[in-house]
Amino acid sequence: MTKEENRSVLLKNKKYFIIKFICSLALRAFLLAIPIYYSYGIDEITRGNFASAYHMIIMFFVFTILYRISEIINQITYYKLYSNLYKTYLDLGLSKTCNNSLYSLSRFSLSEYSNIMSEDFETLSDYYATMVIRIVEIMEAIYIIIYFFTINIMIGYLTLFISLVVLFILIFYNPRIAKTNKERKNRHDKRISLFQELLLSVREIKGFNIFNVAQERTINNITDYTKWNNKLNIDKYNVKQVSLGLIDIFQFISLMIGIKLIVNGNVTIGVLTIIYNYYAKLSTLFTSIITLFESNINVKVARLRIHKLFQYASSNYGEVESKKVRGEIIFNKVLYGNRKSPILNNVSFNIAPNTITVITGPSGSGKSGIFDLLLRYNRQHEGDVLIDNVSVLNYNTKQIGNIVSVVSKNPIFFNISIRDNLSIFDPNFENVISLSKELKVHDYIMALPDGYDTIISTDASNINSDVKYVLAIIRVLLKRTKIMLFDETFDNLSHDISDVIINLLKSIKEDNTILIITKNKNIIEGDYVDKVIMLDNNQVIADGSHQELVKENDNYKKIFKKF
Repeated sequence: MTKEENRSVLLKNKKYFIIKFICSLALRAFLLAIPIYYSYGIDEITRGNFASAYHMIIMFFVFTILYRISEIINQITYYKLYSNLYKTYLDLGLSKTCNNSLYSLSRFSLSEYSNIMSEDFETLSDYYATMVIRIVEIMEAIYIIIYFFTINIMIGYLTLFISLVVLFILIFYNPRIAKTNKERKNRHDKRISLFQELLLSVREIKGFNIFNVAQERTINNITDYTKWNNKLNIDKYNVKQVSLGLIDIFQFISLMIGIKLIVNGNVTIGVLTIIYNYYAKLSTLFTSIITLFESNINVKVARLRIHKLFQYASSNYGEVESKKVRGEIIFNKVLYGNRKSPILNNVSFNIAPNTITVITGPSGSGKSGIFDLLLRYNRQHEGDVLIDNVSVLNYNTKQIGNIVSVVSKNPIFFNISIRDNLSIFDPNFENVISLSKELKVHDYIMALPDGYDTIISTDASNINSDVKYVLAIIRVLLKRTKIMLFDETFDNLSHDISDVIINLLKSIKEDNTILIITKNKNIIEGDYVDKVIMLDNNQVIADGSHQELVKENDNYKKIFKKF
């Protein structure tokens, strides 16, 4: 995350920062006033001015109540600021995720990404939300040091000296603690990843009876994590206790000096209570400063991890003038994937708008790479991918999402009801019902215990396989994009359902450009298919109608027979 991006997040929440600062200032002012009125009351009692003492104790009580009220308001403003910061950071993180290539995102484990989006953005939000009160507390500490100089110059210098010593200790140990925290954070990611792995591989663990292996890996991982976690907490605890211990020593020295000043008649007993109370506040303030240093350590680690997410996110896609898309697709000498072993190697072809095109070829020939580039999951190294003679890179994210949609090879759903999954794409549920009936899945859904309100898992493994793919197809049809992609969809559907889908695609062909990746001979041979593009060894080896290619292209005939 750049400084400009972070500054933008903070500026969006400027109003809440100002409110928080005012509340924090009032809160600390009341805290400073409370011991002063208490000390005045003590002094009036020693002088025998009991009426005045009552007045001072009443003021002490009033400021205590005002402090409690301010504390409540201050806490409310903290949570308001924190929640708004977190929402803003999270929104930026989601945007960067969508603007990242799949290759870039593949660098993250599931646990690492989850921790960035939850813990690291929370760390930043808490750091800046509490920064306001920490700044006010530092101002309070400076005021206390100055106030001690007004009581006695020796007490003032002692307080200043111990404050600088504690700050030096914190600054000196900060890099060491930061390094330990980084190691702990890395092992935390591995620990979460291991737990996820255990759940996902429980079948294999049971099937191969390798519980001992899983147990040993888990224990080793946890032992490594607890080692660094303990080291971090012990280091932080030791620094905190040494710092506060030094303050306690200098509090004792200052109190002894205060007693001597009372004996000499230079100060009153009430001043001694202020020295005691203000040193207690210094302990609290330095505890807050220690917490600030610890937060700063966590923030440094969080920023490094967030930078990894933001590093390759493209936010500067072009924005062509909004226009009606015809749906013509051109690949021109495209090189995509690893340069030494590319997914697509010098691939060129044209697809006319309002047609059905089949992309086929042996496994590993690069078929899905075409969809990756059209959906802008990744970028090519060389060549051009064009829609209506405009590079896909010149459309912004929203535009490309409104032009191209896909039925994935392994469709993923939100872990919510069927109704809610489909209503995302069209809030008019009558359209959902109509398509479900047309695609012959309505009766199956209604037979489920909760009908359309049935919750489906992310991989939809709790419903029929055909229905899972049909729901994915319904999403694309509801989205109504000009270009529709079907990635091996028909290779996973039963023959009857496949025929129903094909009939529907034929009926919308005049308004859409449809690309189908398949090895299904019945579909490739269909008279509704306008063009077949066959890939082999990551290159186009055939481009034309099936009838033409089966007569004229020997390589095409040879591969087609194997399907």
